[in-house]
Amino acid sequence: MPPSKPMQDDPLPQRTACGFVLVRTRGGQQEYLLLRNRERGEWGLPKGHAEPGESELQTARRETKEETGLTDLKRLRLFRTELRYPASRAGVRYLKAAVYFIARLRSGEVALSEEHDAVLWARLPEALEQMPHENLKATLRAAGLFLKDPALFALEPATEAEALAHLTSLPEASEHLVAHLQGGARLARAFAEALAAAGKPVHIEATAVGTLLHDVGRALGDHADHQRAGLKHLRETPLAAYGFACISHFAKGARPSELIEAGVDEEVVTDFRRLIDMGRLTWEERCAALADACMKGSEAVPPAERFADLRVRYDAEALIALQARQIEGIRHKLEKALGADPLGLVGLA
Repeated sequence: MPPSKPMQDDPLPQRTACGFVLVRTRGGQQEYLLLRNRERGEWGLPKGHAEPGESELQTARRETKEETGLTDLKRLRLFRTELRYPASRAGVRYLKAAVYFIARLRSGEVALSEEHDAVLWARLPEALEQMPHENLKATLRAAGLFLKDPALFALEPATEAEALAHLTSLPEASEHLVAHLQGGARLARAFAEALAAAGKPVHIEATAVGTLLHDVGRALGDHADHQRAGLKHLRETPLAAYGFACISHFAKGARPSELIEAGVDEEVVTDFRRLIDMGRLTWEERCAALADACMKGSEAVPPAERFADLRVRYDAEALIALQARQIEGIRHKLEKALGADPLGLVGLA
């Protein structure tokens, strides 16, 4: 008679809960909504269990309304993060899946349900301090990275020298590429310094660091898809907060539909949108995009000369024309903020 096999534990039943990372902007800073659970005394995000037949998003909206009274929300599409962990209720153990989306609050005031006894709108550092569990901290941090929250520059400060050390450690960081990126960083820093002097909420060092790293994908050896490769690489490093320029130097604020129409693969654009909020440009991104548009190799030139060079080297007229139009828009945006042509400040007007 063969030996009996050891009995396997029955798999835990799964329950799914869905909710939102809710964010609003106050004084140029992002604030995140936290709710304190009345029973456990722990801060968390609005979420709740799905009802039969609901989609994840329907559950998130219903539970947010029930727990906060808020309904006037703008969901930022494609961001979705999921946590899985064992839980128990009334002595019954189960596997919990918690799905979170991001939404911006358009209007309304929080009206708490009986489940919670306090509400807090907190900037990212304070919100992370209040969170009791590492997986919730990771969720908030992922939301901050997607939103390009400037608070990350204080949480994860990096200097241009530290970014340069990382860049030059990569296998294909050639002297020519590094010179190109250093030139761009100098221009971007000059734009950011002028904006800061004009009272705009721009982080000068972060602008220079992001610009220095915007072609990090090329330094890894991935030239064809260096934008996504660079951002995904930086997300795994202490320089994660500075990966914004990997995408924005390429898209330059163009809408996803415009990028697709100009010849960018739809799957690529969709992945961009999963990685980072493309719906708005920060001042740091504008400075980085304009600086990159002025760099012909290691030489700083007017954007028209840079785009003429790109037309010679690449068969992508529609995309180059789109980028040129976007740069003109960025240039005018900075000119309005500064009261002067930003290219005149660096001798390229």
